[in-house]
Amino acid sequence: MPRIARIFIKTGLIYLLTALLLAIAYEINSISFPGMMPLFWHLLMVGWITQIIFGVSLWMFPGRTREEGVKAQKWAWLTYLMLNIGLIFRVIAEPVVSSSGLVVWDILIFLSGILQAAAAVAYTIELWPRVQSKEQRRKNLQKKRKREGN
Repeated sequence: MPRIARIFIKTGLIYLLTALLLAIAYEINSISFPGMMPLFWHLLMVGWITQIIFGVSLWMFPGRTREEGVKAQKWAWLTYLMLNIGLIFRVIAEPVVSSSGLVVWDILIFLSGILQAAAAVAYTIELWPRVQSKEQRRKNLQKKRKREGN
């Protein structure tokens, strides 16, 4: 299993535990703040489910190369960074955005959404070549060899 897939899955499990602890704290009324439920759902859906899906799909679909590392899997690593930075921005801003009148928190929420949307685009760029037919991959490999040979 590629390192990036393991990191996506492990990070997803951490977000699952965080979301569950937040839900338990909410149910026993020890913690309650504005924006708690949207934060819970973001941690659960983006933090856990999305990261598990991304990690498993990067593992299950054959890569463009067999190489490991940031350079060979730059779009996957970029996806991981943007998705998690966006989610951390959301975790920081969500509790205070509804109770504070400061624009800075709204900007952080906006950046969070932009980063998460950009992560979806980077993920698509990473995964798209992996779901090509064998014939398409063969043609692309021949084109690449011709370019390198010339």
